[in-house]
Amino acid sequence: MRKFQLEHYENQLNHQVIHMDQAVCYCPEFRATKMMHDYPSRRLQLARAVYKGEIELSDYIGEINFSSILSRQGERWQNFRECAEDCTDVTILCREMLLKKGYQSPEVKEFQKALEAKEGRLYEKTSWELPMDEKSDKAILLDEETAQNAKAGEGPLREYLNRKGISFVNRADAEFVGFEYFAYGLVEEGIEHLKQLVEKYAKMKVRQVWVLSAQTTYVLTKLADKAEITVPFEVIYLPEWLEPMDVKEKTYVYAGSFNLRYLLNAELLGRLIPSESEIQEVNSEEFIPILKGDKRVNALTVWQKPVGAEYKLFCGKKDMLQAIEQDAYEDIERAKAGTIVVFEPTALPKLKEKFRDKRVFHYLELL
Repeated sequence: MRKFQLEHYENQLNHQVIHMDQAVCYCPEFRATKMMHDYPSRRLQLARAVYKGEIELSDYIGEINFSSILSRQGERWQNFRECAEDCTDVTILCREMLLKKGYQSPEVKEFQKALEAKEGRLYEKTSWELPMDEKSDKAILLDEETAQNAKAGEGPLREYLNRKGISFVNRADAEFVGFEYFAYGLVEEGIEHLKQLVEKYAKMKVRQVWVLSAQTTYVLTKLADKAEITVPFEVIYLPEWLEPMDVKEKTYVYAGSFNLRYLLNAELLGRLIPSESEIQEVNSEEFIPILKGDKRVNALTVWQKPVGAEYKLFCGKKDMLQAIEQDAYEDIERAKAGTIVVFEPTALPKLKEKFRDKRVFHYLELL
């Protein structure tokens, strides 16, 4: 019996349904809809009641519990220094429970259709040309989102690796990492997919597997650990190895949920793109202040608003998602930066489209 299942997470579920008024002001779903059923404790109260047999499953309850974008924003841990993993874990496991009890999720159906259409991936096959050496003790795992959305970073990354004398034993073929399986409650399928992915790279007999996105880092480390999958190589997230980047003008850094709330990388990315000053602008918001100076102008905190879900969404509440986007855009506009540096590949197309009057880069383009 696997450990990552709801029966073993009842204590965490019981704790997450305790309401916390302080967080409603920054929970993205609640800010978008103004409906209390979109607040984490309320939707999990409904899921818990179904799990305990206290109420019957309904499409209404299923829709509510599948609508969260899993950003970890507006949850108990941000105020009370609790485990940042718990709400995400029980949300995923409750989604699995609801599916097993018969909920017919349109999101799951569309996800499965998309996987079938592209033979186990979500985007078209693609590869990047990066340095290769069959004697290298390193492999590269290029995730589909980065390959699809940050293509402009391929050349700068290749040049950076050549300068540093870094090469990989494998070709950089884009991989479906599989977080969507878990996000849509298909936990068994997700664990099996992750096992196969880890085995593929384990067979290369490398010491390190380098990755370019925070989501991939999370999946191969924390999520693999929950799934009791032994990862026999070191996972290297490229930003951990980079030297500080010199930006030439006021710059807003969009780090994303996986960096700031899943991996708690605020300090890492803050060092990577330093601010000129820690003095806050007058009237800055308490949790997401704007900083004085001509370099990075936003403080990186666990409260940076998400632009959206950092996995591929199917169906979803269009009005809610648009409101979440607009909420984040307003913060970025207030920073009055000429450049936006993006560490989250799923957010890059949205930010490029919205801020056509600014220079919007994926971090790889600055190498």
